[in-house]
Amino acid sequence: MNVIFCSAAIIRNKKNQILIMSRKKKESFRDCWEFPGGKLNNYETYLEALVRELKEELNIKINIKELVNYSFFKHKYRAFLLMMYVFEIKKWSGKICNNEGVKLEWVSVRELRRKKLLPANIKVVDYFLK
Repeated sequence: MNVIFCSAAIIRNKKNQILIMSRKKKESFRDCWEFPGGKLNNYETYLEALVRELKEELNIKINIKELVNYSFFKHKYRAFLLMMYVFEIKKWSGKICNNEGVKLEWVSVRELRRKKLLPANIKVVDYFLK
């Protein structure tokens, strides 16, 4: 079974809303929403991948020294095993831009629980948004 390593972010704004992204342009789970982030490149750490992905997808920078709330998750899909670190982000520099051409949406915790999320992200919501 293939193993995929990725980093993701729970990005909260000052209204305590969480940023999610549509997957309409992806090959799988096109009707789902996900948190910003992505796969690790060769020899990349989870933190390096997070910094790179947030810059690529949203054009924002984070200070990794300020990341205090994070957790490791794994989820078995039919075709692969996902190994993922998720980091909570409350501060960043730069204006969030939609570099991927997908729909971005700020949602409350209540709204988030009603969205169709990737299966692995349901565990993330239960952990971070108790």
